[in-house]
Amino acid sequence: MEKYYKPSGKFSLIFILYLLLVSVTAFPVLGLLYAYCIWYIPFVYVNFFITLGFGFLIGFVVALIVIKKGKVRNPVLGFVIGLTAAFFALYLHWAIWIDLVINAGESYGSDRIGITVSNIEFLQVFSLIFRPDLVLEYISQVNEYGTWGIRGATASGAFLWVVWSIEFIIVIAISGFLSYLEAKKPFSESTNSWYEEMVLPAFSYIDNQQQMIADILGSNHAGFDLLSKSIDSKTDNHSIFTLYKSKSGKNYLSIDNKTSKIDDKGNITFDSDQIVEYITINSQLSKLLLDK
Repeated sequence: MEKYYKPSGKFSLIFILYLLLVSVTAFPVLGLLYAYCIWYIPFVYVNFFITLGFGFLIGFVVALIVIKKGKVRNPVLGFVIGLTAAFFALYLHWAIWIDLVINAGESYGSDRIGITVSNIEFLQVFSLIFRPDLVLEYISQVNEYGTWGIRGATASGAFLWVVWSIEFIIVIAISGFLSYLEAKKPFSESTNSWYEEMVLPAFSYIDNQQQMIADILGSNHAGFDLLSKSIDSKTDNHSIFTLYKSKSGKNYLSIDNKTSKIDDKGNITFDSDQIVEYITINSQLSKLLLDK
């Protein structure tokens, strides 16, 4: 019996249908929201987090619909799908954002901060989507003159290319990574379905990590007997067990230690340390965990 889960590398071609579906439904909506947020929120630092959110939402949609429903259990393919989806979603965003530039109207505010009123014309956006050469031409023109600035200086030229490149890398990297992680999750080839993922209540912090792994591999319940739920997971160091169950009878387990720390503002946050991922666990130990 294998000690750890390994993806089969298989996939169903139906993922292409799901990818096309989200490309014509979810991605235009996300691209529209992202374009308007970037256009009307004149704070560069806020826009950075909006970009992170855009990448996360694309990755979430791809992971949930394309990877999961398309039964893609090939992590490399999942990563490529995530990259491709993010690239297309970004292209839709650019077509929409360029249309906002084209239809820009009155500006309000000062040299340091302000907004320019604009709204898209749907037929115009639709025509731009099918003219990538025109979109690229407009992008080059915008880069030459710029549309926004920092501390009164307009961002343009090489600096703006760098900003756009960072945005591009952030969005596709997040989307690709989330899709990759989803494709890695346990899948039962015998039942042709994903394992049921169960995040268990927090247990006590695991100090001897190697012993815990050895106990699981040796089907020894001694390590589990020492686990306690008498902790406050909002403040204390603790561990998180994620159990993957299937009707096929084989189960897998992932364990993370969570170490609490206090940030500069006095808030408690947690550093995560993965102890083990997708280790095979027998039904007896699985039942013991669930009973605890």
